[in-house]
Amino acid sequence: MGCCSVRKVIGVIQVLQIISTVERQVFDFLGFMWAPILGNFIHLCFVVVGLFGVVQYRSKYVITYGVWCLVWLGLNLFVISLYLEIGAVTYTNDWLSFKTNHLSWFKENGFGCTTRHEGTKGNSTNGLNYSSTSSGCLLDFEYIETIHAGVQCMLSILVFPLAFFLAKNLHEEDDRFDFIGGFNSHSAYEPPSKSSRLQMQPLTA
Repeated sequence: MGCCSVRKVIGVIQVLQIISTVERQVFDFLGFMWAPILGNFIHLCFVVVGLFGVVQYRSKYVITYGVWCLVWLGLNLFVISLYLEIGAVTYTNDWLSFKTNHLSWFKENGFGCTTRHEGTKGNSTNGLNYSSTSSGCLLDFEYIETIHAGVQCMLSILVFPLAFFLAKNLHEEDDRFDFIGGFNSHSAYEPPSKSSRLQMQPLTA
């Protein structure tokens, strides 16, 4: 696969990453899921850096983007383990909303969900504590959030090796260009400097 073809493939994946992350960010804002909101924002920043590196042939930017994709893969695998309750930590520990007692927006607004709110006496400011239960959902919110994280994992897995392959090729091209004097102040193609003995003398009448 040529370098130009790799750049095009990475560019397409980066556009898909931006679209899917913005869509995910909207629903995380609706559900006040502060940890995913912060993670999505950072991810968008790194994708923009990577896109700039691909367009401008900057190997360091592409490497930075590739390393972040590996980190992003790990974070989304952790989110999947939370929602599927793999291990001791689950989403009910409320880490994803920074202990603000919020759950996914899809819990009450999922496809086909019917939500019932119940009020009980409590110690809140208005004297009532409200709880809600959802039923009839076509797909539980845990699986919807898992799909969101799974899409991010799939895109990161696809682009991670391509980013490092492209960065390696860009670095080699930079080295070859340096070798022929592309960036050297004393290039091989620079004409020889004039000798100090050859000085212009004014003409005398």
